[in-house]
Order: sequence, then C-alpha cells, then structure tokens
Amino acid sequence: MQMDSTDFQHGRMRWKDILARFARMKEGIFMKSRWKQMCIFLVLILSMIGCGQKETEPKEEQARTEDTKEEESTQETQQKEESTQSAEPEQGSQSQKEIKIYFANKDASGFETEEVAMEDVSAEKIWEQLVAKGVVPADTQVISCTEKTIDGEKALQLDLSEKFSTYLNGQGSSGEYLTVGCICNTFLDAFDGESIRITVDGKKLETGHAEYPGYLSKYESE
Repeated sequence: MQMDSTDFQHGRMRWKDILARFARMKEGIFMKSRWKQMCIFLVLILSMIGCGQKETEPKEEQARTEDTKEEESTQETQQKEESTQSAEPEQGSQSQKEIKIYFANKDASGFETEEVAMEDVSAEKIWEQLVAKGVVPADTQVISCTEKTIDGEKALQLDLSEKFSTYLNGQGSSGEYLTVGCICNTFLDAFDGESIRITVDGKKLETGHAEYPGYLSKYESE
C-alpha cells in the first residue's frame, strides 16, 4: 500500500500538533511546579517572620515584666527603709523614766517600792519587774493593756492570762489584797492613770475572796 504525498503531509502535521501539545503540557506542568515552589517558599518565609515576631514579643513582654517587678521591689525596699527609720528613735533623744515597782514588805503588812529605770515603758516590761520582785509568778503574762478616758480621767484596762486567776485563788485574803494592790499601784504610777480594771482572758476577775468587776484606784497599805 502506497501513501501519497497528501497523506504524508497530514501525518507530519498531526505529529507536529501532538508534539506541540506535549510541549505546552510540559511547559504548563513546569510552570505549575515553579508556581507551587514559589508559593511554598513564600509560606516558609512568612512563617519564619511570624515565628520571629512571636519569639520577640514574649521576650519584650518578659523584659517589661521583669523591669516592673524590679521597680516594685525597689519601691518596697525604700518604703521598708523609711518605715524602719521612722520607727527607730534618734540616738541621744531617748530619756529614761523611773518606774516605781510595788511589792509586799517582809511581814506582808504593806507595800514597799523600788524605782527602776526604763527607756521603753511597756506593760510587758513592767510585768517582768513584778515577776522579778515576786509579786506574780513567771508563768503569768499580760495579754493587753489599753487606755481610755472616763469622766475626763485616764483609765487603764489590763487583761491578764488565766494562770493569774489560778495563782490569785491560791492565796489568802491578805496575800490577794497585796498582789492586786501592787499591780494596780505600779501600773497607775507608770502610766499616770487614775483607775484600772483587771480582767482575765477578757472576763471579770473573781476569786474566792472578792470580785473585781469595775475600775480600781490606788491601794493603801492595810
């Protein structure tokens, strides 16, 4: 079978057409591949930039937080130093006060006194002196001591531990009188008070010999 020239030309054109299509397809595939690669490359760059920003922001925030904490710590330190300075008396400005401590005489018939110098007068320190003089036992203690004004005069409110009531109940009437009198007189002289009320754990002081519901003035020797 012989192929004429027309058929041969048609065949060549068909092959050229096929090859051209194949080339276009190949070029399209190549372009798509290049486009995909460019897209991936752009995504990677944007991701790296985003990560860099995210890493920078926490570091900046952390730095700001640390600076704030440091400033607050510095302010607290300054406030503490100022508070300490204001609470500390100036050297040379302290003046001692002579406190008269009352205690029973040898035959338990009345009071004796001894003056003790104190720079910082407090109920606790006065109580320590009463313990030292044997007026009250060492296992008793002051819970609180406050001041108030009654009819224009200074009055004291002295609250003591429960063991003081136990100790007082173990004494006779004369011993109880002297013990309460030593406490009243010592505290009234020390704080320039006119009257004092003694309670035990916030409750009324009472013993087998007496009750002490109100305010007491200075005691006299029996």
